Amino acid sequence: MKELSVSKKEVGRAGDRLVSSYNDDARYDGFDVGILHEWRMLHLYPLNKIYYYLQRDALLLNKNALTSSRIKRLPSIVSKLSRFPEMKLNKMQDLGGCRAILDNVEQVYQLVDRIRASRFRHELVRTDDYMVRVKDSGYRSYHMVYAFNNSKYPNLNGLRIEMQIRTAIQHSWATAVEMVGLFRQESLKSGFGDPKWLRFFELVSELFFKVENGESLGSYNAISEELRALSVELNAFDILTAYSAVASHIEGSDKYKKGLCVIVVDTKKRNINIKNFDSSNYQLAAEMYVEHEKHCAENIDCEVAMVSVSSIDELKSAYPAYFLDTKTFLNNLSRFVF
Repeated sequence: MKELSVSKKEVGRAGDRLVSSYNDDARYDGFDVGILHEWRMLHLYPLNKIYYYLQRDALLLNKNALTSSRIKRLPSIVSKLSRFPEMKLNKMQDLGGCRAILDNVEQVYQLVDRIRASRFRHELVRTDDYMVRVKDSGYRSYHMVYAFNNSKYPNLNGLRIEMQIRTAIQHSWATAVEMVGLFRQESLKSGFGDPKWLRFFELVSELFFKVENGESLGSYNAISEELRALSVELNAFDILTAYSAVASHIEGSDKYKKGLCVIVVDTKKRNINIKNFDSSNYQLAAEMYVEHEKHCAENIDCEVAMVSVSSIDELKSAYPAYFLDTKTFLNNLSRFVF
């Protein structure tokens, strides 16, 4: 798809209407969904072309580099537009995105330099060094946004594609944040949710930064003390391990194709119970969720979540390289917390 059937202004208006429906918990209009899909798929060709350079240079630098690309999914697009009211669908910079995961910070900057020195026609319009200007959540990565430029399809010129370049340990952090946010139904990566979990991930990010930069063991002590207390209070290690097991089970099973899953995790007994509901049985799923939520409120070893099956697929699409692999995250964390 390399042609757009509506104007870019109409794309922006369709995005506004979708956000209004999202905020009102109303059904999306099919016409607006169609416009959004058409607009994002327009980015596929530019994404493939720009991803080629990222993948080529990443593998030349490190043959074990992990790379991936994706077109942003509808739920992520609409929720982001809702969180940032000044943003318009026709101006989003990450509808098409690609990522490279490298061994260390030095390699990240080496790859950035390689790409910036590449001789291609696409225009670098924005850079964000979140390893220096760390987000409040603790997110660290290097972002580069390119405006596509190609003589063969001039109507695609100007479409923006985002590159994300990060280290393996930074990626493990981002995956864990996404996973906990998914099961808790909180946008932790955007700074919204339980203050204790937000603080937990903020501290982990700082700890991982010190680890990657080879700082002395003494510099970890203050962070480790608070982090140890939070880890115990949140039962973080068991929860992260259980979430990973649940998500992998759902994703790998033919039983869960659509609808909702109410998941009850007993971290003490190591039991996981998953009940699948068709989308039409949302009310029944919600009632079961509330019932278990009351029980878990009185039992610290119990955790309940209600997750859409599609959101598991979305998480896999966003993190295909290390899909729900918490081993890197937990191994690094345990070295300095317990």
